[in-house]
Order: sequence, then C-alpha cells, then structure tokens
Amino acid sequence: MGSLKFGTRTGQPSSQTVCAVVVTYFPDVACVDRIRQALQQVDRLVVVDNTPPDTSTLALKAALQALPQVQLIENQANKGIAEALNQGLKFAASEGYEWLLTLDQDTQCHSEMVKALVRLSTVCSPKPLVIGSNYFDPQAKRTKVPASECDDDFLVQKTVITSGSLIYVRQALSIGGFRADYFIDQVDHEFCLRARANGYAVIISRKPLMTHSVGRPGGVSLPFLGVLPNHPPVRKYYIARNTVVTVAAYWRKEPAWCLRRLTRLFLGLIEMALLEEHRVRKVRAFAGGVFDGLRLRMGACQRKSLLLKDQT
Repeated sequence: MGSLKFGTRTGQPSSQTVCAVVVTYFPDVACVDRIRQALQQVDRLVVVDNTPPDTSTLALKAALQALPQVQLIENQANKGIAEALNQGLKFAASEGYEWLLTLDQDTQCHSEMVKALVRLSTVCSPKPLVIGSNYFDPQAKRTKVPASECDDDFLVQKTVITSGSLIYVRQALSIGGFRADYFIDQVDHEFCLRARANGYAVIISRKPLMTHSVGRPGGVSLPFLGVLPNHPPVRKYYIARNTVVTVAAYWRKEPAWCLRRLTRLFLGLIEMALLEEHRVRKVRAFAGGVFDGLRLRMGACQRKSLLLKDQT
C-alpha cells in the first residue's frame, strides 16, 4: 500500500471528468479498435497524429472522423511524443476536463481502467499529479509492479510510463507540461521527476489495468531479467541523450533514481554491444546521444545517419 494517506471519498468516479489523448505515428489497422475501447471509458478522446502525409492512414482518419467523441489533430509531421502530449493537455484544459488519460497507440486498455484510476484519485491525499497504471507485459510475461485486484491498492513511485497515466491537467500545465525538446524517450520520467520536485505525488495502481509492451518484439532474453526492450538505433540515441540530460538535472534531488538509471544505461550498452543485431550502428547512435546530451543538443535528432527509414 502506498504511503500517501487515504482521504474522504468525494463521490463515485466519473468518465465525465476525463479526456484521453492517443498519440499516433504510422498506426496499425487495429489501432481504431483500441481507440474505441478507450473511448467507452472517457467523455472525450483526442488523437494527435504525428504521421507525415501518407495514404496508408487515410482509412484510419476516416474511421476516426466517424466517431463524434473523437477530435483528430493532424500535425502533418513527426513533432515528437512530448509536443503531442502537450497538445492533448491544452485540448483537455480548453474543454474544461480535470484529468487527461495518456495512451500509446498500441496499448490495450482493460475495461475498468479509467474507473480504477479515478477512484485512486479520490482516496489519496494529497491528490496525485500522475496516477500510473500497472500493466501486464506479454514480452516480459509479468506485471510492472506486484499485482493486486483491490481498486484501492497503489504504490508510490518516482516515475511511471506515459501510457495509461491519468494526469491532473491544471497542475500539469502549472509545471510546464512535457518537455518538448526531449522529442521522445524519457519524456515520462522527466515529467514525473519534475512533478515530485514541485511537491506533487506520483503513484501507480497495483491492479493491472492494461496490456502494454516496452520496445519492439524480438528483444534479447536474459536469465532473471526477462526480455529486454528492442529499439532501433535512433531510439538508442534518444534514450542515451535524454537520460544524460535528466540525470544532470535531478541527481541532487533524486540520487538513487539517477544512479539506477545510469547503471541501467551502462548495462544496456554492454548488452547492446554484445547481443543485439545492428550493434555497431546502435553503439554509434548511443555514443552520439551521450555526446549531444552533454552538449545539450536537444529537439529532434539531426544526425542524418540515424534518420534512414530502415532505422526508425
């Protein structure tokens, strides 16, 4: 059970206070079904599409436009997940929603997700800024945190992943929203650490509320560690760069978290160099990310060798 106090219930959870945002980038054909499932649990849903103009998404857009509760924002270019999440935050605020549910395009929501998350917001005191969802990872074959079927069970966390997080809109905007210059990767971790630095709580449900995998299928399987995330070289760049920048910003306030992230980054480099496919390109991308992170070269990756179609 989390260390936050239980407060007086202020009423039954309601989907009317919740808007959802799904960030899409070359989504698959099943994406609409996942969006419909999420839409059943919220009052409104905004899809922020980062896909450049491409005929493969025309059917998806037509299907979304047929759903009256869905607002489609087409960026016509990949502006990164952080900027897309900020667009979702601003939309939710402009429409008067208290909470924003953030989702990846490949996340499978369980039917009770929103009800359980909003319930946690009513029993925790003070009200958390971020309420993450415990999830089952079919690649790792385990839940993120030890599971419980009780709606009131939660754990206090330093960070949670973006997908499946219920975010308190007003407070999120008050601390600046998501860092758009991160573009992708570590966006969620930095946001959670900034929330904590501003005195807000971050928690996660112990009840599994979604099915979600980190990275592409086909990652290396190691004893005790399970299946490691499989990422292309450009993602290795962002992970390395943004981890370096995050650790530099928060090592004084969150030394234990930063030490674990640096250790994980170092072990990931060893695993990548020894076991993964395309290891030379990935190690070069990693090194470029560390270099750019140290020099604070942020925003979208400008290294042309990493932007080839087969590496993204």
